[in-house]
Amino acid sequence: MRKLLTITSAALVGMGALLSYAPSGWAATNLVANPSVETAASATLPVAWQTGGWGTNTTTFGYLNTGHSGTRSVKVQTTSYTDGDAKWYFTPVAVTPNATYTFSDYYQATVSTRLVAQFTTTGGGLSYIELNPVPATTGTAWGQTTQAITAPANAQSVTVFHMLDKVGSLTIDDVSLTAGTTPPPPAELIANPSVEVASATNPSQPDGWTSGVWGSNTAAFSYLTTGHSGSRSVKVTLSNYTDGDAKWYFTPVAVTPGGRYAFSDWYQSDVQTELIAQFTRSDGSVYYQSLTAVAASSTWKQITCAVSIPADVDKVSVFHVLAANGSLTLDDASLTVAGGGPAPSNPIPNPSVETADGSSPAAWSTGRWGNNTASFDYVNEGHTGSRSVKVTVSNYTDGDAKWIHQAQPLQPNKQYRFSVWYKTNTQPHVVAQFNRSNGTAAYSGLPLPLPAANAATTWQQYSDTFTVPSDAGSVSVFVFLNSNGWLQTDDYSLEPYTPTGFNRPLVSITFDDGYTDNLTSALPLLQARNFKSTQCFITQSIEGVPGGPENVLAFANAGHEICSHTVTHPFLAQLPGAQLDHELTHSQQYLQQLSGQAVRNIASPYGDYNATVLNEVKKYYGSHRSVDVGYNSKDNFDIYRIRVQNVGLTTTLAEVQSWLDQAKASNTWLVLVYHRIVPGGQTADGEHDAYQADFEQQLNAIRDSGLTIKTYNAALDELTAQL
Repeated sequence: MRKLLTITSAALVGMGALLSYAPSGWAATNLVANPSVETAASATLPVAWQTGGWGTNTTTFGYLNTGHSGTRSVKVQTTSYTDGDAKWYFTPVAVTPNATYTFSDYYQATVSTRLVAQFTTTGGGLSYIELNPVPATTGTAWGQTTQAITAPANAQSVTVFHMLDKVGSLTIDDVSLTAGTTPPPPAELIANPSVEVASATNPSQPDGWTSGVWGSNTAAFSYLTTGHSGSRSVKVTLSNYTDGDAKWYFTPVAVTPGGRYAFSDWYQSDVQTELIAQFTRSDGSVYYQSLTAVAASSTWKQITCAVSIPADVDKVSVFHVLAANGSLTLDDASLTVAGGGPAPSNPIPNPSVETADGSSPAAWSTGRWGNNTASFDYVNEGHTGSRSVKVTVSNYTDGDAKWIHQAQPLQPNKQYRFSVWYKTNTQPHVVAQFNRSNGTAAYSGLPLPLPAANAATTWQQYSDTFTVPSDAGSVSVFVFLNSNGWLQTDDYSLEPYTPTGFNRPLVSITFDDGYTDNLTSALPLLQARNFKSTQCFITQSIEGVPGGPENVLAFANAGHEICSHTVTHPFLAQLPGAQLDHELTHSQQYLQQLSGQAVRNIASPYGDYNATVLNEVKKYYGSHRSVDVGYNSKDNFDIYRIRVQNVGLTTTLAEVQSWLDQAKASNTWLVLVYHRIVPGGQTADGEHDAYQADFEQQLNAIRDSGLTIKTYNAALDELTAQL
């Protein structure tokens, strides 16, 4: 799915009038009826306009007697807010699938607001595309936002929500939606971007620019009288390098939290350099995020990249840094709000690895850890084109090996689809790496590729989805080996993803392992809220163990579902056939006999499975769950690979709330996986534990979300009927 951009034009007066209020030279037909809301349907409502909202908030809607043009406008004001949003929006208008449209409105806002395009599909469903956030305005001044929208292939009609999702007010007027219009070029945010103007106080440097250096090195900075365009540029030279870096950089500029920006500059360098974003918070503190490595170039060359602004940031500068002996010359820098057309459909650099940088593909690197022998090859044949990459592992004991593309900034809290073509003679794995602004990284395992029998000779495609966490500054997705064998990959892709939802969102609360502590730390809290969970037991810890059967029966007799978690909690993919069969069948038979329930579902220990395991599971169980992260929707539903969110010691209440919000917004099934709930006063034994106080807060968030809570079985019964 393509992403949408910003644009502007405004509209007019009168119910049927379609005359555009737009800059001269690019007027176009406005599709919005009553775009300046001048024609009233009643004292409180303009013709062809509606109000909408959801969630827990106190909001009022006004049809005002003042406006940006004419004498009317519409206003929404929120005085208390917990969740949800509120908006005025125009009656949906017909659109052409895959066509590009330009939306704009004039607005006054005391806080930052959001734009979302709502499409009605040919099948009668709804899909949504989030546009760039819109900054607050100052005082009584009117601002204008302009964004471009590409209709999905199944789109029938569209409206655009300019909405308020916090305490504050928003007034809009002169709304426009036009077909096929090219908006004006985005405004340049960098003062003196081509460094042509010298500083009045220090003529040896350009106005609005600063030089910086740290570490053990010798840096020399020059303000040259030649350039890529014009007659000036800036240069930094390093010698005696041990560590640190040196750079020229522009004065930080104001940006919108959560916004997406485009940066570029022209450069010459004799060594590889790097782009780094410097983010400034409202309290003045700063932190840094690597954007991309930049290959050396003896001639002028342009580098471009996207910069996604974190939610806590209101200023940014971009450092093009030199961190080796050599030189770097810069000119014609640019930073603009991302707009003027669809966002790049594939943000992975050099995705088909066709562009070489020496003996490796440009913008790619290799990674390995643990006890194994890994070799990496840049192969002269591919799925498409003439190149691909290959990793071979031998002498494997532990660790992994992989090719990795340069991390790219993606929009936080949004879902993306990753795909890759591959050949292999073993079992690969896929992981998304999320790089946080504090320098740490988090990892999310995607569902396992299931290679066909001919995967060693025939290219296979893998495709699946993930959600970007709110604190992720950049993302890499890589395919790795953690066993002996080889893996060849090509044609990597990332694109925004919108799930196809069910009739309503659901939540299931599941527990693995069957810890006895959960009888006192979890069961009473669940019962107090009338929440029924799914309990997955290891039967070795129950059968013949004092108190073991009573643990199962306490949950079963209270109305909770009983689920298998095998006999001994092994890595199922490593077991010979007879042992695998015993782990699956004996645990099911024992739990059914003990509980009196039909045990229809199994959760694999450690989330470990492969095609052989799934084929055996299908003989005995109606479903299978691992620890693959995600949400379950109509379009990705696989009853033998149910997706989950794993709750552990470091899981925050905000994370749980974001999962609930995502399930609610997309009508998907959220499965929460817990292990041991640590009773008050005791200490956690491992990362999969959760403290009772945290668990209680999380249950309250689930209750307050208003989402329907069902056991695993009950949820499957409801959802499979809709497929």
